[in-house]
This record gives sequence, C-alpha cells and structure tokens, in this order.
Amino acid sequence: MTSEDDKDWSANLQAIEDRIAGRESPQIMAPVMRDLLDKIADESPDRPRALRLRGILFNRCRDPEKALAHLHHARQKAIERQNFAEAIEAGREIAVVHAWRGEDRDAALALLQAVAIAYLNDNGAATASALAEAGRVELEARRFTEAERLFRLIASKAAATLPPREVLRVRINLCQALNRLEQHKEVLALTAALASDLAAQPLEKRLAFLTLLEEARAQAGLKNFEAAAASLERARALLPADRNEFEHNEAREATAELKLAKQDWTAIDDLKALANKYTAPNLTVRAANLRMMAAGVLFRTGQPTEAGRLLADALAAAVKAGLPDLAQRIRSEMLEGEGARHLDAVLKDTRALDAIGGEWSIDRQLIRVESLGEGGGGKVYRAIDLRDGKEVAVKEVSLATHSKEQRERIIASVRNEYAVAVTLPENVGIANVRGLLSDPDGTLFIVQDLIKGSSLAKLYKPEPAPPRILPLLSQVADVLATLHANGVVHRDLKPDNVMVRRGRQGEEAVLIDFGIALLDADNDALKRYGTAGYIAPEQAQGEKVDGRADIYSLGRMLAEIWVGDGRNGAVPRPLAAIVEQMLQASPAKRPALDIVKAALDSYGKTLAG
Repeated sequence: MTSEDDKDWSANLQAIEDRIAGRESPQIMAPVMRDLLDKIADESPDRPRALRLRGILFNRCRDPEKALAHLHHARQKAIERQNFAEAIEAGREIAVVHAWRGEDRDAALALLQAVAIAYLNDNGAATASALAEAGRVELEARRFTEAERLFRLIASKAAATLPPREVLRVRINLCQALNRLEQHKEVLALTAALASDLAAQPLEKRLAFLTLLEEARAQAGLKNFEAAAASLERARALLPADRNEFEHNEAREATAELKLAKQDWTAIDDLKALANKYTAPNLTVRAANLRMMAAGVLFRTGQPTEAGRLLADALAAAVKAGLPDLAQRIRSEMLEGEGARHLDAVLKDTRALDAIGGEWSIDRQLIRVESLGEGGGGKVYRAIDLRDGKEVAVKEVSLATHSKEQRERIIASVRNEYAVAVTLPENVGIANVRGLLSDPDGTLFIVQDLIKGSSLAKLYKPEPAPPRILPLLSQVADVLATLHANGVVHRDLKPDNVMVRRGRQGEEAVLIDFGIALLDADNDALKRYGTAGYIAPEQAQGEKVDGRADIYSLGRMLAEIWVGDGRNGAVPRPLAAIVEQMLQASPAKRPALDIVKAALDSYGKTLAG
C-alpha cells in the first residue's frame, strides 16, 4: 500500500472520529467503519486507529466483548509500530468499556498503562487525558470526592495541554461530581461559565445538554424548583429526534431526580422502570446506580424491606452479568449509608440469592498482613486496602456457626457499629470506618482505618501515670460529647476500647468498637450487653439508657487509676467529688460532661505544674 493511500485513510478516519465525537448514531456509523476497516491493510500505520474506532462503535452498540477485542488489538498494533499516542488512546477506550461495566480494577490497570506510556514519552496532553478518564472511572464508581479532586486538578493545572473539547468535558465532569457532593452553588457558577463558552460552539449540543442537566440538578439541590424545571426544558430542546438515543434516558433520570428533590415519591417508580430498561451488559452499572438511588429514598421513607429487594435485584444483575467488581461495590453500598440502619433487612434479601458470591472475594480488595487479635466480637487483623494502598484494620464476624438468636444479635451489633460511622462527622476521635463487606458464607467484614498505637489499658499496667492518662481521658470526654450530641451512646467504654496514637499535638485518644452502641432512632436489640466492671447499673439491668451510661463508665476508668487491680489508694481530693458523682447509681445524679472535662483539665494542669 502506498503512502498516498495511507494519507487517504487518515483523512477518512479523521472524518469518522469527528462524527463519533459528535455523537452520531453508532448504528449508522458501524457499517461505515466496518467497510473502511476491511479496506485498510494489516500493515498500514492507520490500522491501529481503525481498530480503535471500530471498538468504540461496538461499545456504543452495546457489545462490550467485541469492543474490548478490537481495542486490545488496536493497542497491541500501536505498540508494535511504536505509535504511542494511538496506544494511549486505545488504553483510554479500554478503560471506558470496563468502567461502563463496573470493572474498576480492569479500568484502572488500562489507565495505568496509558499514563505510564504517556509519561515515558513526555506527552503531557496524553497524561492529562488519561487522568481525566481515571476521574470518570471514579465518577462511575460513585467515589465522588476522588473524582472531584482529579477533575479540579486537571482543570486548574493541565487544561492548557488538552484539546478545547476535552477541557469542556472535564469541567462538566467536575460539575457532575460536585452536584453529588451537594456543592450546588459552585456548580451554578461553573455551568454559567460553561454556557457562555458553549454558546460560541453551536455544534457541541451534547456538551450543552449535559451542562443544562447539571444546572437543573444544582437548582433542584438548592430547592429552586422552577429554575430546575426551566433548565430541564432547555435540555430537552437539545434532545435528538430518535427517542431511543441515550440522551432521552439521561433526561428521564434528571427528571426523576427533580421529583425526588420535591419529595414526589412517584420518582421511585420512574427510577425502577428506567433501571429495567438498562438490560445491556454495558448498562448494568447504570441500572445498579438507579436502583441504589431509589433504595436510598426507600430507606429514608421507612421502607427498608422494599429497599433491600431493590438492592438485591441490582446485586443479582451484577452477578449474572459476570461483573464481580460491580457486585462488590453494590454490596458495600447496600450495607452502607441509609442501609446500615437496616442491615438485618438487607442481609435477609441478599442471603436469598444463591449467586450472591459470584467471583467476588474479600481478597479482591484486601491483602491480609497479620492477626491483631481475637475476641467475642470476632477476629481482627491488619490488611492493605487495594483501592488506595492504605493499611486498615479488619474485623471479621462470622454468622455461619451461630444460632438464629445469636445471628440476630451479631447483625444488630454490626449494624450499630457501621451506623455510628455514617452518623458522626469526621475527625471526632473515633476510628473511621471505610467499608462494610460480606462474603457468601455469611461472614461480615468491617474495614476501618488502622490506628497505630496501643490501647489505653496498657497504660494502666503495671503502675498508671496520672499525668499521662488524665489528658487522654479528657479527650475521651470530648469525643463522648460529640457522640451524645449526635444521638450515639457508646455503651462499652473501657480502657481496651480506647486507642492511643501519636498525633501532631502529642498523644491522641481514639474510641473504637461501637458494636453495641445505641442510636436514638434504633430499637435497642442489645440490652444488658457491656463489660463487667464498667457497665452502668441501668444498662446491666436492661433499662433504657442514654449518654449518662458512658459517663458512669468514664468514672470507672478514672477511679481505676488509683483504685483496683491491686491498687488500694484513694482518688485525689480534687477529683474525688466528681468521680463519686459519676459513679452514682442514679443517672440523674451524674454530672454533665463539660463539668467532668473541666475537673480533669484543672487537676491535669496542677500535676503538670
């Protein structure tokens, strides 16, 4: 084949690429691309690009297997010819296919290879483009904070290296992430700027349409419903004539979200109907996200059983489609958020699925490193979270060998532990829970940040040092105040459940093990549970408890510094009265936490001075 022929193919391929970028119907484009690919010789330098474009069209025609076959072939051919720019583009498109299918790990590996090739060839534009695709993977996976960081970084640091259309896409993606993070005012400022820039590009109807959808979502989030409806109407004016085009479904999603914002619960049926339309393998993620959105509303409106069924449907579809990463994500989401408060209902639905396990296993996310111990609540071990490489602590709780009553108690315990994590603000002196996973055999895994340090219990042995322990107990009082303000009672406060780590300002106390914590909104399924020697009298007797039970336990921890475990001293006079009040049998006679903290801080300063 002559070089002139190659030049002709390049022009034809560029025309097709422009039509693909313009969102022309893939059904129309596919036969055109097939005929052109048949004419391009295997040794032609344009062959990798032709294979890539055919792969993109296969993906848009909802045939991901053929799409991946062509894209991998394109990348291989490009690397053989040292056409690294084309290899990077093929890698990006491979990641797109995997992301649409919920295969986060495969998408990430494809993008990692693309970024590596771009970096080694000093191609800043390709690097930024691959990172933008990584942000879209995060967006599809509903990791909105990570997506927002990537898009903001690219928009501020790398926009000059990208083609104008890609810059606009990144700015729209940033709006999508920010809307999910409820940063609606910033979205309105961004969409106004986008609208101005897009006005000069009348052919970019797809981008203008997406911008208006995000504007509508932002207005709805701010309760500006008339403005949201107006934005949606302008978006609908840009819809393609063919009602089968995907944009029509995107508009339906946004319309349902506006209904939800107005508390029009008929939107749940809209979301379910739309999810049922997404039957193609590369739309399983989209359907799952819609079902999870509807389930979240059902949880909030007191319909946990129906929510559990909806999530079970999403999980079954993911397993049937052979998408283990998506199945894992659904499991995590169905056990997190609002679902954490209804863990027993959710697990009841998922246990009914014979295929709940699929190909997923805990080892796909975690690498176990070493055991950290074992207690009544289950095994605890240190692990590496493969999502970000951080060290984590994992509590493994098995349900398989327990009686029905024991399983109910364990589920209630795990539900409370996770519900506490999603109830409290961050950085309040509790171990941050990163996820809740389940295995087919009924084993639950609570994944939380690893607290590097030792338990407070070790500081009591052999001889406690009040100048060191009292500031830590003062911090515990602070954490308890935050817990109680958020409707949480720990109910198992003891030195073993306080970790001590080295922080920027010295030693820090971190509360752990909220397995029997009580939330105000929950029925108390764990009465009388607690640790002998620290449990408040009303809790031990199965009576109703509140935050004053934790104050009793804190009083026991204070007294233990001088009295108990072979120590026969007396609580120092400046603290004796406050400790005596904290240990009163009647909760009404116990002091408030601010009074306790003031006494601890005052005596601590005396010791330090």
